Amino acid sequence: MPKPSVFERLGLPETPLLLAPLAGVSDHPFRRSCTAKGADLTYVEMISATAMLYESKRTFDMLKRHESEQKLGVQITGPSADQVGRAVAILDKMNFDTVDINMGCPVKKVVKTGCGSGILKDPERVFQTVKAAVDATDMPVTAKFRLGWDKSSRNEIEVAQAIEAGGAAWMTIHGRTRADDYGVPVDLEGIRLVKSAVKIPVFGNGNIFQKSDAERMLSVSGVDGLMVSRGALGNPWLFAELRSGDASVALDDWEQTLLQHLEWQSSEYGEAIGAAVCMRKHLLWYAKGWNGVKPFREAVNAAGSLADASNLVREFTRGLRERGVTHRSSIVQGESETRFAWDPKYDMDRQLDRGVGDDAMETLSVSEMV
Repeated sequence: MPKPSVFERLGLPETPLLLAPLAGVSDHPFRRSCTAKGADLTYVEMISATAMLYESKRTFDMLKRHESEQKLGVQITGPSADQVGRAVAILDKMNFDTVDINMGCPVKKVVKTGCGSGILKDPERVFQTVKAAVDATDMPVTAKFRLGWDKSSRNEIEVAQAIEAGGAAWMTIHGRTRADDYGVPVDLEGIRLVKSAVKIPVFGNGNIFQKSDAERMLSVSGVDGLMVSRGALGNPWLFAELRSGDASVALDDWEQTLLQHLEWQSSEYGEAIGAAVCMRKHLLWYAKGWNGVKPFREAVNAAGSLADASNLVREFTRGLRERGVTHRSSIVQGESETRFAWDPKYDMDRQLDRGVGDDAMETLSVSEMV
């Protein structure tokens, strides 16, 4: 089967591995770490069209692209087709390769404004939103969505066909409804039905934590590529594992990856306390899979600077070497669906502590933002 032309245009392989835009996580250092381990395309954090149109400085700061990033996408959400179209027209003049429309975010403060998965109840608005974005840019426009609002109102086929009719280059389907939490298994059959209902490429998303998860999603649903979300937290090596099947990580590589991430973090944010706090979550995620990690976790929580964090990484790896440890085995044992019903990222998503124009989301009603 020939590679889709949009993959050719963006320089993507036959079965691309994408890193999802993760609120509060997908900054340049994290994106760069995942790219170094095999991610084919990454995105900045989800952006609010409203915040862009209100010229939010924090939002535009999040749109910065590092010179090392050869390919970079941006994801946007908005309460109306008009707002999304106008925001995409601004993004069209910036340095991005593709724009994705978020139609799946389940966070309450996003949904209540009609953004994220709030659009799923209205397939006509889905169509108009995609069309407005396509009309505003020459970049490939894509959309990420869920199976529906809840189990009683699933409409994934209708939404998928509306996305395709609007002119999208591809779509990504997360195999849960808006009402589902992460303890609900991903519905691979639902993803398969979406894939069979449209002609444009379809990416699968949800519970990809190891090679077997990816193989199962590809074989059951027949999707054209995969978008990795929580599985990459603390494990950028997942992208390499999905290609090679090798889940082990050499201790030397683990140490150098963390130290490099810390160095990029320092270059991006300086040595401010906020930068150290931001990095703590990454170090705690990176610590998964090692024995005797509790003292390291406790020390990381008390670290007051990125320099302190770097020293902790060196001390921890030195201790592992002294015990003869050379590799970390797979951090996943058994079926991912039963082991990852909760994740720190899920709690952070629900709080939505940064990343989508919080002020505008909190203070403006849908009617005020239209």
